[in-house]
Amino acid sequence: MEIRGSPMVVESMIEAITNTEPTCLKSLTLSHCSSAISFPSGRLPASLKTLKICDLKKLEFPTQHKHELLESLEIYESCDSLTSLPLATFPNLKCLRIENCENMESLLVTGSDSPKTLSSFKICNCPNLKSLPDQMSTLFPKLENLEIFKCPEIECFPEGGMPPNLRKIVIGNCEKLLSGGAWPSMEMLTHVTIWGPCDGIRSFPKEGLLPPSLVSLRIFGFSCLETLDSKGLLHLTSLQKLEIDCCQKLVNMEEEKLPVSLNKLREKRLLMSMQLTGNIPLYTSACRLTYTIRHVTQETVTYYCIVAGIPKGHRE
Repeated sequence: MEIRGSPMVVESMIEAITNTEPTCLKSLTLSHCSSAISFPSGRLPASLKTLKICDLKKLEFPTQHKHELLESLEIYESCDSLTSLPLATFPNLKCLRIENCENMESLLVTGSDSPKTLSSFKICNCPNLKSLPDQMSTLFPKLENLEIFKCPEIECFPEGGMPPNLRKIVIGNCEKLLSGGAWPSMEMLTHVTIWGPCDGIRSFPKEGLLPPSLVSLRIFGFSCLETLDSKGLLHLTSLQKLEIDCCQKLVNMEEEKLPVSLNKLREKRLLMSMQLTGNIPLYTSACRLTYTIRHVTQETVTYYCIVAGIPKGHRE
């Protein structure tokens, strides 16, 4: 069910749903209401499995009671009064999305009541959020995907290790997190995607920052990135795919110091994709890197040169 529009309609529908307690209501979307509204008795409909809230800034989110069946929670530009989200109220949560909640400061969770079923977590544009919960390895043992965007105050990953099933991390425009020390207990991680612009980062990655278990590394949109740090890449002995895009200032790539695992292109593809701005040093570096991959066919080299817009005279 989706409810949107007039404050009177939204409020009356929420009240009707709460009072009648329909047992068949599994999914609810609330959107685009500017008035102050709340759930009567501070409870969500007991049968709900999916709740999506969009652009309800004055909605009072119910945090005093457990919502046993809820599996998916998405909050977008809503609930301005919500400064902390007690995850213990959602013991069976599998998917959590929080975006553009500027007053969100913390995620409250305790070991005994954590949603141990959580497998996917995305948080975006929460400028006052300073950290992720500690002991995530035990709090969220089934977490596989973690996405963090525009959370400038998060400086490091939490103490106590990361979830043992975590395979994929996407980080966007979190300069402190990308400039800090080594990521702790990340041996299970295989896929990392990094987004800029992060204007203060000119060299990436720092030595020891990324775990050696990485199979895929994608770097996008770093406006001031000039150098790929070979010391931060050489230990990535499992790396099979390196993708770089929209890094117009990147001109320094020491191709002879890349992980040797990238040579196995026939069996394990290397995608070297760059958005070029017409300056020869950048696309020359791209070609030079491609040629160091010993198992690449000439057809593959030509293909990537064409995609990158590299003139024939600069492909040799």
